[in-house]
Amino acid sequence: MSNPVRSKGGCWTCRLRRKKCDEGKPECTTCQALSITCYGYGPKPEWMDNGDAEKDVANSLKHIVRYTSRRTSSRYRVPPGQKANPKLAPKVHAAASTPSTNTSHSTETTPPSDNGFYDTAESPLSPNGAQHLTIATIPAEDSILLMHFLDKVFPLQYPMYRPDILEGGRGWLLALLLQTKSLYHAALALSSYHRRMLVFERISEQCRATAAVQQEKHLETCLNEVRQAMVILDQRTRQRKSYDGMGTVTSIVQLVFFELFAGQDHAWRTHLNAAIDVYDQNCRDKLEHLDLSEASKTILRNDQRLAVDGALVTQEVTTFRFMGGSIIWLDILSSLAAGSVPRLLSYHQGVLDAASQVKLENIMGCKNWLMCQIGRIAALQGHRRQDGWTSQRHGIKLHSIAADIKSEIESGMAREALESLNIQTSDSCGINNSSTNSVTLTTRMFAFMAIIHLHLVTHDFERLDNLRETIADAIRLLQSQVPCSMIPVIVAPLFIIGCVAAQGDEQSLFRASLASDTSQHRLYRHRKDVLSALEEIWSKRQTSTDYTWNDVLDMGQHKYLLFL
Repeated sequence: MSNPVRSKGGCWTCRLRRKKCDEGKPECTTCQALSITCYGYGPKPEWMDNGDAEKDVANSLKHIVRYTSRRTSSRYRVPPGQKANPKLAPKVHAAASTPSTNTSHSTETTPPSDNGFYDTAESPLSPNGAQHLTIATIPAEDSILLMHFLDKVFPLQYPMYRPDILEGGRGWLLALLLQTKSLYHAALALSSYHRRMLVFERISEQCRATAAVQQEKHLETCLNEVRQAMVILDQRTRQRKSYDGMGTVTSIVQLVFFELFAGQDHAWRTHLNAAIDVYDQNCRDKLEHLDLSEASKTILRNDQRLAVDGALVTQEVTTFRFMGGSIIWLDILSSLAAGSVPRLLSYHQGVLDAASQVKLENIMGCKNWLMCQIGRIAALQGHRRQDGWTSQRHGIKLHSIAADIKSEIESGMAREALESLNIQTSDSCGINNSSTNSVTLTTRMFAFMAIIHLHLVTHDFERLDNLRETIADAIRLLQSQVPCSMIPVIVAPLFIIGCVAAQGDEQSLFRASLASDTSQHRLYRHRKDVLSALEEIWSKRQTSTDYTWNDVLDMGQHKYLLFL
């Protein structure tokens, strides 16, 4: 049998650098060794144009290669008069139920970290598949990135998150970061990316290359750890044995954010689906095989309030609820954008019940009852788009569901209006309700979005006169009460409400909102495409009489825009 035909030029990176390529898949060994991006063997990259773009990529690769070479040589250089330190075997801290003989199976599955933060001891034979780590001294470089993540990046991801004092603040997040190698490196990669975006114009090209290498190394470590953890998790699920999944699923969600921010609009879908799979498995198993304390499982199964239950229980319960809520939120919004049924729809009625201890308002700003209805709208849209529901064949069922959803939203908005009056009364008495007011405003904007989206799903862009009052109310709220600082929280409402905005002042308002400094934060590079997508929709509404909501969903460029 003849060997497969190999390409003559190698990967596009090696071709650009005019180096020999071993054509390894999916990445060649040369690129991996130098910590540079391997651009693969597919179609010619757009930047390879014999112009400025190609020169920029070539220069960036040169700087990274120089930096990597210096780091590699200095790492093994011993100062004069100093003996080389012997290489120590990684420490193993087995779980209490692990026989001591398991330590002999410890293997170093990833290259040693430059920073020495972790003494790594991952044993695939450990009873719960956990990553066992010993915390050493945090290097200055890592501590800067870690605190930047906690102080700047995480609040940008979750601007509405206000943990209750009984939840221990963000202590659960810090604990996970220090316990889970994949999450630690995911956070540092995202933090490095954000800092590089902020100071890009103020640092030299060499510093940019150094920061890019730092980011890619953290990301590579995270991806390797997540892959290993998912393999172990899958094995233990099939064996019906307990596994440590919370650190892994949190790492995956952070990867989703990183890939979304970096514009990798295919990779994040894979990781979001993986996070959904883990959450779904835990719910179907009633947490039976998740490595949590029995006290935590009891609280979660019975949806009980947290009391003074001890630090470990508080951390476990808070982590599961926060990450579960985040995954449900991301599942709903990605379904809205893709025109599909939310994969976790069957859990909405329980998890998003008004009395549930999972509070989406504390995670992304919109109250549970409304997100539950938005999930129903996404499902209705998915049935029309994927299952071929039409007004002719399924008209009665379709409009019955739509009428029920609209009734639920209007009833909920009436309750919200009464609560708003109570808030105003409290404010007049000098009570500070800023966070409550932000939730109320966010929920109202999402409610206007839901009514308009429901109309688009059932009637496309026809009969828009029926929406004039809703659009006018949304615009009044946006102009008079929504502060600029809240714009990042309501990007999804701005997009969908903006789709039906009239020419002139209405469209100008949405242009101004989406082009504002608070909306166009450097971390959210994908937001620059939201306005361009709206401009295209407005143009096609004017030039085409048969333009439909399905046409909007078919616009590939905005399928990742409704997240944030």
